[in-house]
Amino acid sequence: MKKIYLVLIILFVVLIGIVGATILVVMSLSGENFDLFGGEKIAKVYLCNEIYFNYDQDSGLLFGNKKDARYYINLLDRLEKDDSVKGVLLIVNSPGGEVIASEKLARKVAELAKKKPVVVYVEGLDASGAYMVSAPANYIVAEKDSIVGSIGVRMDIIHYYGLMKKLGINVTTIKAGKYKDIGSPFRPMTKEEYEYLQKMINETYMDFIRWVAKYRHFSINYTLKIADGKIYTGEDAKKVGLVDEVGTEETALKKLEELANVSNPEIVEYGLNEDNGLLFKLTYYLGYGIGKGLGEVLYSAGIRDEKILLH
Repeated sequence: MKKIYLVLIILFVVLIGIVGATILVVMSLSGENFDLFGGEKIAKVYLCNEIYFNYDQDSGLLFGNKKDARYYINLLDRLEKDDSVKGVLLIVNSPGGEVIASEKLARKVAELAKKKPVVVYVEGLDASGAYMVSAPANYIVAEKDSIVGSIGVRMDIIHYYGLMKKLGINVTTIKAGKYKDIGSPFRPMTKEEYEYLQKMINETYMDFIRWVAKYRHFSINYTLKIADGKIYTGEDAKKVGLVDEVGTEETALKKLEELANVSNPEIVEYGLNEDNGLLFKLTYYLGYGIGKGLGEVLYSAGIRDEKILLH
């Protein structure tokens, strides 16, 4: 009888071990850390991608294992509702991204910052749409030699009708709608079309300006003065007010613990990427960001064809 009890105990211990190992494997594969026992926590969230919405589930070759904006929005929503999380350290190293994705993520950061402290630590690059995401944080710390800013809008439209003429290639466009082929690479742009696109760019730019002014507590005139597409080192960004302090990750974490009124909290990390992917490596340059078509403005460094870019 005792042997049966012994066998049952051994089987129970083995079962518990298997369940525990399974949980650890699931957590490892998900790339997240979970605290099974509660306690005060600080969430460290890494925003180290361009900001975009990914609708292609098979884009691993080009995009790697990067997290899209929806991942971060859902993550911040969970952290907001988790009472054990006392504050969020957002580590930013991003060139920006799509305008709608940037705006939605920025609104989530603003919502979270009203419920619990959010401190941004600019590790290397906080440009364009990424700065839009950072602006609503309760406090921003930047490395001395990091790059901050690039607040502006830019559109690049490539024309190659001159080359086509040299090659003897002609294009006939049949359209319905006066502006249907606006930005066409096959013909020069008219003055009216140029003014129309410039108006669109100006409106998008002013939305960005108002956002920065609101959350950095600037006047519109002052924001226009410093947010003219210029980039700043972390030290210069502090001088103009785009960041609150020049320091290290330790500086940012200490400030967050102060704002959250916690000491020696558990640090839980989210958003780390194993592989940034080929496309990100090729496009990781300053102000990567804004352009996915006239209906989807991206915060970034260049637009092509009929795509608008914010820089």
